[in-house]
Amino acid sequence: MKTTRTNQTNATMTAKYLTTKNRAGRRPVEALGWKRLAAIYAAARPGSAIRQAINAEARRCGYTPSTILALHAE
Repeated sequence: MKTTRTNQTNATMTAKYLTTKNRAGRRPVEALGWKRLAAIYAAARPGSAIRQAINAEARRCGYTPSTILALHAE
């Protein structure tokens, strides 16, 4: 990911991207499919902000995070 003069890491930028709202008022973590979220989750470190955001989205949808992510992991 190319950035211009920032001190943020890729993980920080990904977490910020997943949790900020766009013009329509939706967060990308709400719009992305579970298959893509499972791939992002697998690439993130345990306990990171990225994993916390995906876990929160799974709980908001009424799923247990481990179950929904295990179904869609490749």
